[in-house]
Amino acid sequence: MPLDATLDVTTDEDVQFSFRVVNEGTTAITLTFSSGKRADIVVRNESGEEVWRWSDGQMFTQAITRATLEPGEQIEQSYTWPDPPSGTYVATGILEADYDLTAQTELTV
Repeated sequence: MPLDATLDVTTDEDVQFSFRVVNEGTTAITLTFSSGKRADIVVRNESGEEVWRWSDGQMFTQAITRATLEPGEQIEQSYTWPDPPSGTYVATGILEADYDLTAQTELTV
């Protein structure tokens, strides 16, 4: 499937993430989600240890849903990591659908 993912980051007092999935193909693609969580963000330190995960402590509806992306269409979600400690990290955006898709970016706080 011709899906592409990007993870953009903006650092200030908090870290803002924008995870975007785009259908770069010529036909529609239907994604199936097993819960209300459509994507997740995982942040690891320089040692590879997980230091923050957006979905930790959250609850999601347990219902199968579908989203169809027409050619050129995208889905985008924003996430906030509040008050992160100083350091250098690698963040990974993960699509939580029946299609294995991730995007990574490095950031320094």
